[in-house]
Amino acid sequence: MTKSIVVVGGGAAGWITAGLLAARHCQGEHAPVQVTLVESEKIGIIGVGEGTWPTMVDTLKKLGISEKDFIKNCDASFKQASKFKGWVTGKKDDSYYHPFSLPQGFEQTNLASRWREKHSSTSFAHAVGIQAELCDKKLAPKQAQSPEYASVENHGYHLNAGKFTQLLTRHCTEKLGVRHILADVSGVNCAENGDIISLSTEQAGALEGDLFVDCSGMAALLIGKHYQVPFICKKDVLFIDKALAVQVPYRDPSADIESATLSTAQSAGWIWDIGLPSRRGVGYVFSSDHISREKAEEELRNYLRPDVDDADCLKFRELNIRPGHREKFWVNNCVAVGMSSGFLEPLEASALVMVEMAANTISLHLPASREAMDVVAKNYNEVFTFRWGRIIDFLKLHYVLSKRTDSAFWLDNRKEESIPESLKDLLTLWRYQSPSNNGFLSPHDLFPAASYQYILNGMDYGVEPCHLENTPTRNALADEHLSKVQERKAKVPSLLPTNRALINSICGSPLLDLEKSSSDIYVPISLTNVPNLARNVPLFFKRCADTGAFSCVALLGLANGENLSGLNRDQIIGSNKSLPGTDQDPTILHEIGLLEPVNLDIVFNDKSATLIKGLYVVNQDKLAQLSDAHKGKVEQASLTDTIRLMLASLSHVPALIEKKNQLIAASR
Repeated sequence: MTKSIVVVGGGAAGWITAGLLAARHCQGEHAPVQVTLVESEKIGIIGVGEGTWPTMVDTLKKLGISEKDFIKNCDASFKQASKFKGWVTGKKDDSYYHPFSLPQGFEQTNLASRWREKHSSTSFAHAVGIQAELCDKKLAPKQAQSPEYASVENHGYHLNAGKFTQLLTRHCTEKLGVRHILADVSGVNCAENGDIISLSTEQAGALEGDLFVDCSGMAALLIGKHYQVPFICKKDVLFIDKALAVQVPYRDPSADIESATLSTAQSAGWIWDIGLPSRRGVGYVFSSDHISREKAEEELRNYLRPDVDDADCLKFRELNIRPGHREKFWVNNCVAVGMSSGFLEPLEASALVMVEMAANTISLHLPASREAMDVVAKNYNEVFTFRWGRIIDFLKLHYVLSKRTDSAFWLDNRKEESIPESLKDLLTLWRYQSPSNNGFLSPHDLFPAASYQYILNGMDYGVEPCHLENTPTRNALADEHLSKVQERKAKVPSLLPTNRALINSICGSPLLDLEKSSSDIYVPISLTNVPNLARNVPLFFKRCADTGAFSCVALLGLANGENLSGLNRDQIIGSNKSLPGTDQDPTILHEIGLLEPVNLDIVFNDKSATLIKGLYVVNQDKLAQLSDAHKGKVEQASLTDTIRLMLASLSHVPALIEKKNQLIAASR
């Protein structure tokens, strides 16, 4: 009977597996199963798996972890898509999205044919849904008042892998009853039939079990070192075998957080860019057969240089990638999950979802007896061999469809001998019939037909017109759904907060709306005082809620009762001089459309946050495009120098944030 399960190795793979098994089989006074996780204190986690699929929503629910706790404890943000830049032609405007939400009306009809016929001037993702636009605007997939895990658009997460593992460890041990042992596995003890009876450990003695789950990562202690299951290398298909990773801060801590993983093509691979609330995780995955490490570092630094002040001083962590998977995943009473079962480049974030699927499958089909285990193992191996093959096909699809000719890497990826026959068959089919929700793909496919649609159409794969899809009835239905997309675009985005604003709200960020309530974090100033104060503090425009008139204010702090500027508030007020007449009233800037509201969404070093609303700045793009007539009005109001100085003063905002961080550190 299966009563004791031993998971070898921690990290996300080990704790997700242990947690899902425990949540299903270890609850209650008479729980039928005990789950034990053993891990070594000497082995750290890789810590770069920071992107998830929407499947993580269901996983967290099953584990019983609240979304709020997850966001707060894992430095997490909302992910709605992958954005591919430079993959098709490499030109400046070359980009497309693979959103998480299905195309509008996907269950009823296929919009691809009608899009090509009537709307191809708009990208496919932008034409068939609103999620690409939400990502363009860095908006969240839900409102602050939405219930936990509910959303307007489908979403996954970006997360801090180390903090995620820490949260899983606490939750699984404290809430789900997982037995946690810190010990080094020194040996494997087997029965005559090859089953593992127990593991010998240096610190905890022998650990007996009925089923052993190998989550030991690339070490593959059980499936590889003990059972010697062959590893099937796929480097002849997927060339990438190296990664350079780095974590970089935002230049502006209140900067917008991307709602998509950015994947930017380079000469011999691509760069991932993941936005968390406190930092970005960036890395270059590349083929060492096509580029040297030194040249790869240079390309990564060039990518970071526009946003990172010290790009030349950054130290990169190098990771080795051996693309491929095990010949089998379940042998005797041992099953491999995570990197011990296989590993591929992080394109499309398949690593964590494979862990989730493996853990769920083991949990749902947990054999009650040893006799049943071989049957379950046979089916498991067939399903996961298929799944690994499909992931490889899907990742290779991105390279095969590229039209880039600027380097050997991109040309070699399109050579016939590097393309799996299964992918060639699909491309032949889809040349004449776009993938659709018709049941052609296996239920074990990781990627739905919609995902193939987004990639094929995003990369301009030439699909021939299909007479089977081009009928008046189907065209009318497609037009109806395409119109619904436009209706949603007109309504939904304006109702959603930015990614950062939603995270701040979830994390309990205090909101200061300076237009609706008074606060002592700012003082009104006269225009004649702008030249003096612009040297020391950030200056904004503020609207009076009663009259609608605008005035200038100096921002001195970031929380009520706070002055971080070092300037005397009373002296500032006393130095203001009355400005008679209306020719110097900044309200004229609002009337000619130059002022725009700005939200200061700030996350401090201790992960506390604040959101300040009700301030306005001059829109620099509109200022550059100002008509001669409006330029005359600005000059007549003597506001030209004021605008220049106030825009320059905004560079003092980071200084206020740094002083706040210093106060936080001093108070600990």
